Amino acid sequence: MELYAIITGDIVDSRSKDIREWLPLLEQTLGDCSDKFDVFRGDSFQVMVGMEKAIESMFYIKSRIRSLGDLEVRMGLGIGTIEYMDAHIKNSFGDAFVRSGEAFESLHKDLLMVRSPWEDWDELSNIMLNLCVEIANRWTANMAETVAEALRSPDLNQQELAKKLHRKHQSQVSTELTKAGWSKLNKAIAYCTEQLLKRC
Repeated sequence: MELYAIITGDIVDSRSKDIREWLPLLEQTLGDCSDKFDVFRGDSFQVMVGMEKAIESMFYIKSRIRSLGDLEVRMGLGIGTIEYMDAHIKNSFGDAFVRSGEAFESLHKDLLMVRSPWEDWDELSNIMLNLCVEIANRWTANMAETVAEALRSPDLNQQELAKKLHRKHQSQVSTELTKAGWSKLNKAIAYCTEQLLKRC
């Protein structure tokens, strides 16, 4: 039985910022994650991502949106089967979509929630990942931009990241990643992903 990962999300308080500033970035970011995504109702989206990149993709999306400074994103991740896959992902259906929608609808004041066939994984991951979100909520725009690039280009060293980000010194990247809690965040993403893949 093949399982899929679906992220359902929206931009929080999107009306407070010009849509021409953030919509192209959102579409580009979703395109970096997958070629199967839809943006609808202006500020809502769905994207199908690889299981091994499911958790990482949520933090990549979050970091790219946070790089704009004063925008936030809410996301629900659903793991499950897909019964029908339409050319437009928003018209597809299956357990993965149901769970993604349920996770998103149950967010309330949280910004991130996961739902899968395994309650023990859900419970552990939701605790760990929401602690990570607390750290991420303190990112400056520069810190978020650096984390996004570190997620997108994991093979680059800090000197190469500095060049790509047009930072004058490698030490700027090092400081930004340290302040962003990158090391702890990366370990949590890796652990939750590893535990997920063991069950698939």
